[in-house]
Amino acid sequence: MERRHFLKYLSLASAGFSLAACESNNFFDFLTGDRSSKDSQASSFGKLEKTYLTLGTIPVTECAPLIVAKEQGFFERYGLNVGLSKQNDWQAVQDGLVEGNLDASPALFGMPMFSQLGSADAPMVSLMVLNLNGGSITLDKKAWEAGIRPSTEYFQFQEFADAYRKYVKGLDEPPKLAINFSASMENYLSRYWLSAMGINPEKDIEMVEFPPSQMIYKIQAGVVNGYCVSEPWNQQAAWENIGFTSYVSRNIWKGHPGIVLATMQPWIEENPNTARALVAALLEACRFCDQRENRQSIAQILSQSQYLDTDAQYIEASLLGNYHYGGFDEQQRVVKIPDYYIFHYQDTDYLQSPEHANYPWRSHGIWLLTQMIRWRQIDIYDYPSDADEIIDRIYPTEIYKDAAEKLNLPLPSDQLKIEPAEVFIDKQEFDPSKPTEYLNSFPLRAGRPRILALS
Repeated sequence: MERRHFLKYLSLASAGFSLAACESNNFFDFLTGDRSSKDSQASSFGKLEKTYLTLGTIPVTECAPLIVAKEQGFFERYGLNVGLSKQNDWQAVQDGLVEGNLDASPALFGMPMFSQLGSADAPMVSLMVLNLNGGSITLDKKAWEAGIRPSTEYFQFQEFADAYRKYVKGLDEPPKLAINFSASMENYLSRYWLSAMGINPEKDIEMVEFPPSQMIYKIQAGVVNGYCVSEPWNQQAAWENIGFTSYVSRNIWKGHPGIVLATMQPWIEENPNTARALVAALLEACRFCDQRENRQSIAQILSQSQYLDTDAQYIEASLLGNYHYGGFDEQQRVVKIPDYYIFHYQDTDYLQSPEHANYPWRSHGIWLLTQMIRWRQIDIYDYPSDADEIIDRIYPTEIYKDAAEKLNLPLPSDQLKIEPAEVFIDKQEFDPSKPTEYLNSFPLRAGRPRILALS
């Protein structure tokens, strides 16, 4: 990108931030204070144990809060000197955290739990959620030629389900669907989506793993028949006529958690004040990312080679909510989805204040544990009697609570919430107080018809 354009968008970002500051009266103290005074924020949580941090990034749009915090100086306001280390894939992120090469990093929602309960047996924890929603399922030209169309062209989900199930069952061998990592929401949501259609992801589909930025090349080469991944890799496929979007993830579960800020428990114990400063800086960045007037400039920043290294228009499409479903008939299928990405808060029918995006809901952790058990990802085959202790260990909320209170950010009165039936594609309510009943309600799961009970 040419220097004059880059400076232009940085100026727009600053202007957008100033506008956001004028509109907010009580959200963050810094919005009504002197932004040039960094000492007040740097000392908010006491003396920092560590001031230079290496944080991971990966080329997906969900990493926007970290990149914005770096580019807009939010880290610096809290006395943090941050270096961003670009990783090739999510496995590298997990390895970097476990081996201590990264202080913290955006991580897939399921990665901390999978690290603790899986073969890694590592004390990874989640400090906050960085976004809600933000993924799609892209299918190839073969599906299009068989008559499958984007979900927007069907009257209801069952109509799409009947068509896609018939297509999959009629193939000589299971189609290959790529995911980015076994502990990703893309994995759990694509399995949820398939199962809701009566398609067994264990038998009728071959699930394979590839780095997010490689998926578009895999579908182009015919290595996979589709993929479920974050942006901008679905939009690039749609605009370049390589694939088309069948479903967006927010239509599988409205308001599902995206990625989290992860670190290791020993790191928190050694750097508690630093951890609080890091979360506070990222809360400010998430707020900035949800100011609509900032999003075009954010797309320009993300498009740079050191970050996502792709055309800004593919990033803008999902950030601005002008989502192109694509197709192979030369028609544009652009649909307004303003909540495709929620980084902090948007007024929707499923998110009401103070239920903001960044809060680490324990109920989300319970849902995740049910899905890991459902698909036998871990050596736990019944819902465990010590699940509360497991969730508390993986989601230590005190760090987040302290940072949020410092920023005058209201907290929910309860750490659990029911996800109503209408937010799920199969219209099935999730009550975190009844995890065993929830598990037993699924007709498709690994090991069925075994009855799952508290162990």
